[in-house]
Amino acid sequence: MEITYSPELAEICGIHAGDGYLRDDGHRHELDISGAIEEYEYYDTHIVSLFEKVFEVKPEPRYFPARRTYGFVIRNRKIINFMHSLGFPFGKKTCIVGVPSFISEAADPKIASSFIRGVFDTDGALSFQHKDIYKTKQKTKHYYPQIKIGVCSKPLADGTAELLERAGFHYKYDYTRPIDERRHPRYILTLRGNNVLDNWLQKIGIKNSSKYSRYKVWKQYGFCPPYTSYLQRRLILNNC
Repeated sequence: MEITYSPELAEICGIHAGDGYLRDDGHRHELDISGAIEEYEYYDTHIVSLFEKVFEVKPEPRYFPARRTYGFVIRNRKIINFMHSLGFPFGKKTCIVGVPSFISEAADPKIASSFIRGVFDTDGALSFQHKDIYKTKQKTKHYYPQIKIGVCSKPLADGTAELLERAGFHYKYDYTRPIDERRHPRYILTLRGNNVLDNWLQKIGIKNSSKYSRYKVWKQYGFCPPYTSYLQRRLILNNC
């Protein structure tokens, strides 16, 4: 198996930066990736196909009842050691994970955009907000696009921000410190506006079907209600 530094590998790195974990405790040697249960389609189709293409393995996603997540575990030592060689640490990475150098230094813009997509699809959100303008419909409906990426790692936030700048995106960078001291601070990148969303879909894209369903509802109806589940959005799209 020959691994190349491709856009597909960059996307896997973004996914791992968001939802992944490398484990090497002397007994277990594992790559663990899991996320929200309603993102099962994203795992079953897109992430599995990425791993098949890049690593020539086919993960078997499943539900993890203890942590109420959906994902998979890989115990292939070559893959695990390779991911570690890219700079991903064993053990807790929440506050220290960053952008691998082959991505931050890449001349190919597809490498950067693929990594950003992986981070967004796992640690990002697409929502639609009210905006204070005079049109009554748009004052009462959630129609104004907002893209957010929120992470607990400053190196990851800084690195992703730099990649966004290189791709021509303007963003707001916020830092929030939680009231509960047991929780980690968060670094949040926010992008807003119809043109920004159009540009995002052209340059970055969205492969997480749960997140993309928000866009589809907005595109079909001109707004997307907040606090809806993936199932509810699918019913809306099917006029149920």
